[in-house]
Amino acid sequence: MLTDRCLFVAIVCAGLSNLNPALAESKVIAAGDWSKPVNDNLGFALRGRLVLVEKERSDDRREVVVYVELQDASQAVGRSMQLFCELGRNDFRPEYKPGLHCEMHDKNKQPVAGKTFAFSGAVPRSQWITLPSDGTIRLRASPFGIHRPKALAICPHLGSLWVIEDNDPNEYFLSGTFTIDPAKDRVAPGDDHVWRGTIVLPELRIANKPR
Repeated sequence: MLTDRCLFVAIVCAGLSNLNPALAESKVIAAGDWSKPVNDNLGFALRGRLVLVEKERSDDRREVVVYVELQDASQAVGRSMQLFCELGRNDFRPEYKPGLHCEMHDKNKQPVAGKTFAFSGAVPRSQWITLPSDGTIRLRASPFGIHRPKALAICPHLGSLWVIEDNDPNEYFLSGTFTIDPAKDRVAPGDDHVWRGTIVLPELRIANKPR
């Protein structure tokens, strides 16, 4: 009976490792520079950058995840910040500013058009994040399970997808903005300071290399 129970636990654990992308082996394949600190009206400052991470898979598909890293850049220390990170947004109108907005350019600074795609999977949640004083946090922006065979499928959010084939010799540059501006009816947990502002995320260079 004990053997059967141990076998059951092993099967459950194996299933969880397949379901949770955080448990897969991963490596950073590109990282942008940190942005300039952005101060709000009370002197709380935040900076950010884009990071691309490749998740290991067992087939020929390459799962590449876009992350936003945020870091406290305030002069004073001691107080945490509350950040409403709208990573699960579904409003992609140009006039809708909150959340992550990305664009891609080639080496000649020409815009690269994204692709449209159908999707019915999971996306990261929009939620309040507590950033401790002098803290740094990495947040997944990409929807879950976006990948293409023998290519990098770069999808910062459901509104944009760029596919770079493994045999593409060109360089590309991903940049964007990340705006934190919660609606008035969104009440932050606790009494920490609520930060609002827009961070301009410096470009990161993407040079595809086959595995």
